[in-house]
Amino acid sequence: MRPTTPRRPRRGWRGHVERVGAVARKDLRQWARDRQALAGPMLIPLVLMLLCGILFGFGGDEWNIGLINEGEGPHAAAFEAEIRDLRSNISPYFRVVTTDADEAERLVAAGRLHLVVTVPADFDERIETGQRPVLRTRTYNINTDMMKNARLRLTRAIQDYAAAQAPGAAPVTVTQETTRPDDVWRRTFIGHSAVILAVMVGSALNAAIMTAREWEHRTVKEIRLAPRPVGDVTAGTLLAAVIAGGINTLVALAVAAAVFGVRVPVGRLPVLAGVAALTALACAGIGVAIGAWLRDYRTVQPLLMITFAGSFFASGGFSSLATLPRAVQVLDRFWPPAYVFETMQAQAWMTEPPSAAPVLAGCAAAAAVGVGVGAWALNRRL
Repeated sequence: MRPTTPRRPRRGWRGHVERVGAVARKDLRQWARDRQALAGPMLIPLVLMLLCGILFGFGGDEWNIGLINEGEGPHAAAFEAEIRDLRSNISPYFRVVTTDADEAERLVAAGRLHLVVTVPADFDERIETGQRPVLRTRTYNINTDMMKNARLRLTRAIQDYAAAQAPGAAPVTVTQETTRPDDVWRRTFIGHSAVILAVMVGSALNAAIMTAREWEHRTVKEIRLAPRPVGDVTAGTLLAAVIAGGINTLVALAVAAAVFGVRVPVGRLPVLAGVAALTALACAGIGVAIGAWLRDYRTVQPLLMITFAGSFFASGGFSSLATLPRAVQVLDRFWPPAYVFETMQAQAWMTEPPSAAPVLAGCAAAAAVGVGVGAWALNRRL
């Protein structure tokens, strides 16, 4: 028998492709077998999408109030009807829970009512004599922003009542149009933001887990001894992480489209796909660096999940950057996920989105930085 000689690894670009593919296949097989790693990157986007979208995105905010009408005349009855019938283009502004004074006092003190409005007994008398009646109100002041809106809604009811009672008497009238045909519904905005989050967290977390797994499974010694350049190992891990993150993103996109009505114009999909791919590559590079640095699955997963969940709220995922507090906006100038949310939201929803060339150039630069950081960190650890 002729002695067998070990097969030399191929050199050149074909050898690099084979090695990258082998690492990617190995990581994807392990990813598919690990249920926790498989589900973890999908949970954060889906949970935030369902929780925030259902709580804040479906319908209007019809607030519970108590309405006590002590008057008996037609003016008091007309004002009561104005409060009951006040509504936006989405839903009524108020839901009258009780008209009993004692019950209303008890419920507002317990935080079960946002507002109690009492129409005084002399309401008609003051209106007919040209005086101003005084309404008595009580609010549950645990949420100052909500109470501000409750008072503004009551002011709207007063203005509408005055305009109906004395047409032309008011020097200024307001015609409100609260929705337009091209408006982006809140549930759609949240659903789309969760898909953007899935792009980032899917690639970053999968890359970090795949990298940390080499130390946990003690296969890092094999990588050190194998005749493979570190660049091939890094590229294979990045490829596997981007593929796994892409699967996570497609699941989130399917839920967003089916439940929350996310419909992006077809003509904008190529730019969004390019931004998503480059963002995923940048996040995967950072994930490789974090996995090589921490080398512990139990540390990597909660760290990245909490970071990205916080970024969803603080970087424009739940509400656009322009609506966030000033201090948060200043912080977001230095936080990359804020730019990802704002860029992809603008490309998806703006009537005239900004030019795609600067956007793609910026994402390409971010991808180069992310990959470079990941390769450097992995090389240092290996």
